[in-house]
Amino acid sequence: MRIVLKIGGSLVFSDKIDVELVKNVSKQIVSLSKNHEFLIVVGGGKIAREYIGALKLIGKDDTFLDFIGMEVAKLNASLFMGAFEDKAPVEVSSDFKHALATVYLGKIPVLGGTHPGHTTDAVSAMLSEFVDADIFLRFTNVDGVYDKDPRKFKDAKKLDKISHEDLLAIVEDTKAVAGVNTVIDPLAAKILKRSNIKTIVCGKEELSNIGAVIKGKHKGTEIG
Repeated sequence: MRIVLKIGGSLVFSDKIDVELVKNVSKQIVSLSKNHEFLIVVGGGKIAREYIGALKLIGKDDTFLDFIGMEVAKLNASLFMGAFEDKAPVEVSSDFKHALATVYLGKIPVLGGTHPGHTTDAVSAMLSEFVDADIFLRFTNVDGVYDKDPRKFKDAKKLDKISHEDLLAIVEDTKAVAGVNTVIDPLAAKILKRSNIKTIVCGKEELSNIGAVIKGKHKGTEIG
């Protein structure tokens, strides 16, 4: 099975780098790569939003801010590259062709941002489409997809399974600006819908058993 796995940047770096998370996740992925092909995308998260917020106050435009977010995401991605040992690529991939070539070399490619104007969610969705992934796994600081933002509405309900159309309806009003923070952004949702890629959105705790998530044993949301 070919799997694109996206790890939210805020899971990796909140107040400091979560080294144990990086080591544990990397160990699992290396082990699971005996039977599956993995491509890893890591977001910029909280630290990227800090830089973006500061530079926005300075007066920089959104394209400049996107480039900064991309660089932070690549730094986060390099943490996993450093932990993959003999499965590690020689560098973080900056484009999809490099990532796919890395798979053919028997290594595990890691990516941060690749395109200004696109979140790492959108990058993950496009990568999934490009490499014809069997499944897209999205690990975030929210434990699934809700009918509305659970951080704002106490009566928000988590959805165990939804269609790509329903996901798009939930997220389509999100504004496309640098540093946007949503469970899945609208562009990513559109790409996943047009390619009909099976998608699972899970919370941080599910990273402790990625193999179970692949088998459908999780508490998150399945989209497809």
